[in-house]
Amino acid sequence: MTSNDVVIETRDLGYAYAAGRFAIRHLSLSLHRGEILGLLGRNGAGKTTTVRLLTTLLPPSEGTAIVLGQDIRAAGRALRARLGVVLQSESLDFVTVEKNLSLYAFLWGVPREIAKTRAEEMIELFELEHARRRKPWALSGGERRRFQVARELMHDMEILFLDEPTVGLDAISRRRILAYLRRRAKGGLSIVFTTHIMHEADMLCDRIAVVHKGKLLALSTADELKHQHGGAREVTIIFSTPLTSNLRAEFASAIGQHGAVLLAPEPGSDPLPGQVSFRAERAEELLPWASHWAQAHALEIERMAIEEATLEGAFLGMIGETEEGEAPEPGGPTSAAGVLTRVSGGGLP
Repeated sequence: MTSNDVVIETRDLGYAYAAGRFAIRHLSLSLHRGEILGLLGRNGAGKTTTVRLLTTLLPPSEGTAIVLGQDIRAAGRALRARLGVVLQSESLDFVTVEKNLSLYAFLWGVPREIAKTRAEEMIELFELEHARRRKPWALSGGERRRFQVARELMHDMEILFLDEPTVGLDAISRRRILAYLRRRAKGGLSIVFTTHIMHEADMLCDRIAVVHKGKLLALSTADELKHQHGGAREVTIIFSTPLTSNLRAEFASAIGQHGAVLLAPEPGSDPLPGQVSFRAERAEELLPWASHWAQAHALEIERMAIEEATLEGAFLGMIGETEEGEAPEPGGPTSAAGVLTRVSGGGLP
């Protein structure tokens, strides 16, 4: 990446809403042209404050942020004209959806013919055909959210900030919008995307920043976060013949030396005769070991399945590490030592 590819660069950026009380602090990150950066965090983590800072809606209390080559402390309307932003708060007008889109394009200087074509594209993409002659305030919650995103996409921009843009949308609408955003990013649009839906971030974002209590915990790709913070996962091995009690005990002892623990069958379950399951922090690294162990004991493995690492598991792992005294989230990652509760297994690799 060259310096020309960097569209946002922050160094120790912070905002205090009262003396010594920071909503965000020591935020250092970058965004590149055509990149989609996800912001993940619990409510109150500082995601929306970060968006408001980078779009010049809030003045920073400390640190620096350069957006499209301009310091946000001195930036004005010229910079804001190059940005798009959809916040959680609603701003609805009293003209129809169709006229609203056209008016928004006019205010941003989009030529009339381009605006007309683009409005039709947005109405189709965001499934607003039935609502084109209705007032925005008369739409349902999901329709209003789709309209807000569609309206912002009416003008040309270099960076788009989306704060929880898919709240209230059904799965089909979300998928269509995410696919459209990915196409726009491939065309050079940079996107900052906040969401609580981990699957969305995993599917859409090139990199993910995890923010907790105003601090940046991690900044990496989804795969790297899952690998580094995914926590213990379950592995199921099915041997072609049942293990004797002695072999099962030996397997449990050997796997325990690798930081894993053998899982007891779930009450009421009916496991296969040759089936064993264990949980481990680095589950995928134990698969070659299990294969060698089976060969050394003249056992044949019919199949092995490993629980899929998820971004949600990584997120809960990172948040859990910072929450002293908090109990783990139900179903969240825990240390492998002493884990006896089973979770649903993943598919075959």
